[in-house]
Amino acid sequence: MTHAATLALLGSPIRWRIVEVLASGPATAGEIADEIGSSFRIARESASKHLQLLARAGLIECERDMSTRLYRLSPRLIGALQALVDRLVALREPAGYDDLGTEASAGLEPAPHPDELDGDGCWCIRKAQELAPVSTRASPMYTLGGW
Repeated sequence: MTHAATLALLGSPIRWRIVEVLASGPATAGEIADEIGSSFRIARESASKHLQLLARAGLIECERDMSTRLYRLSPRLIGALQALVDRLVALREPAGYDDLGTEASAGLEPAPHPDELDGDGCWCIRKAQELAPVSTRASPMYTLGGW
């Protein structure tokens, strides 16, 4: 899978939320659909299509047990993200950038304030205060600083 394809797949707020849900551990298709359905107001059929895209790309794995499908993150997901980061760093090096020396200059998010954690101790970038929801027809989108 190309870096652009990985970004396109994970650039969807719905698919990124699926990854966040599965980062907590394996989940059934129904559990995932309920979680993202309540957040994005999409039907189970739509959630299933997003799961299929991620599974076909090898970013999540599906195990069938009778009538239940159990999804989990694939080790390929971390490898794909690491390859993407490595490529971006490699593109910067010939340009002579030297601003990757500090966390602040590298754009790393500071640790969340305890008030920003949900009941499971989870935090994601969409929960940060600087993000503002923007309505679209299909689902809420989020922008940083009005981009």
